[in-house]
Amino acid sequence: MSEAEVARALEELQTIERIVADLQARILSVQRSMAEHEEAVKLIEEIRKSGGKMKILVPLGAGAFAEATLESVEKVTVSLGAGVYAVKALEDTQQLLTKRSQGLQAYSEILAKRVSEYVARAEELRRFLGQVLAAQPRQG
Repeated sequence: MSEAEVARALEELQTIERIVADLQARILSVQRSMAEHEEAVKLIEEIRKSGGKMKILVPLGAGAFAEATLESVEKVTVSLGAGVYAVKALEDTQQLLTKRSQGLQAYSEILAKRVSEYVARAEELRRFLGQVLAAQPRQG
């Protein structure tokens, strides 16, 4: 094996390791978003079941909350993306959030598949580099 081939293999391995770390960070972010969507869907179900006024804690930020009473349980304001919001019925919002969660799940699976493909290639490169090291004469 030439030094150039070994250098290319090392460079590719380092690139793959960076890509895998980035993909794993994306997966974690997607999983957090999925959990947030699922919690919102559960909360909407609880609101629907309550049928009337409901006491809730409203996040103010930085771990601070205010107690509030939800007066209307018929409609909520939901982000449609790009800074656009819409007032939707609870059931419509629940369906929208469920659909988004499913989309996030599919994206997470795609990312996980890419990670496994990159990890397989990294293992091939490690085996190659290990063979190159094993074939080198030992210096004593």
